[in-house]
Amino acid sequence: MKVIIIGNGIAGSNAARYIRKMGDHEIFMVSGEGQYPFSRTALMYIYMGHVPFAGTKLYEDFFWEKNRISLVNKWVSQINYSEKSVVFEDGSTLPYDKLIIATGSKPNKFGWPGQDLKGVQGLYSLQDLESMEQASQTGVNHAVIVGGGLIGVEMAEMFHSRNIPVTFLVREKSFGM
Repeated sequence: MKVIIIGNGIAGSNAARYIRKMGDHEIFMVSGEGQYPFSRTALMYIYMGHVPFAGTKLYEDFFWEKNRISLVNKWVSQINYSEKSVVFEDGSTLPYDKLIIATGSKPNKFGWPGQDLKGVQGLYSLQDLESMEQASQTGVNHAVIVGGGLIGVEMAEMFHSRNIPVTFLVREKSFGM
């Protein structure tokens, strides 16, 4: 049986591991984000210079080949359910018997004016980290963080590590809850 897992985060990686334990299936883990699965919660530590990207990989590089899990570094543009195939941005396809969609979540947007402007973003993907890094190197002089939960506080810590002042926009009377 050929299994395709779209998403190479912790959910996709765990699914691949457990499917491998269940039998000798062909397993393909697909993500255009990066070549190897990594810890999303470590993105802030990469930004602050505490950990190199290689230190955030979920498993050693040899793990995937040893466990016969193929990593496909491509973006999925379409799923053709009737033909049971995944279509990639480059037009190539990959057929499947079983499909798992493990793409996780994404930052909330509320339809506010300006939310799609350059420099307005969340921190979810490697591409978000790259954008934040570029903005920080081009003279950002102030950051505004919407939400004072754990992730917002962590982002403030990230900006503080680069001497970028932060303003929190929160509904609650306090933050960090």
